[in-house]
Amino acid sequence: MLREIITPQVQEYTVRIPIEYLNTKVEILVLPFADKETDEGSDKANDSIRKTAGILSAQNIDPLKWQKEIRGEWEDRL
Repeated sequence: MLREIITPQVQEYTVRIPIEYLNTKVEILVLPFADKETDEGSDKANDSIRKTAGILSAQNIDPLKWQKEIRGEWEDRL
């Protein structure tokens, strides 16, 4: 696979096809690249994670015991 992220300065760009792709069907895509540093969607997701991380730590819950209880509730329904 060939992947290259560029910042084009002109409308024309020459693509060099790897030799192993010659005589085979290939797909060439041109898509805008979403930079993680400027992507507002990822900032919102990270903000949600920061706000909820450790939210149950103050309730002194044993994670293994809690997991077994939850699984037990579903096993009773089957």
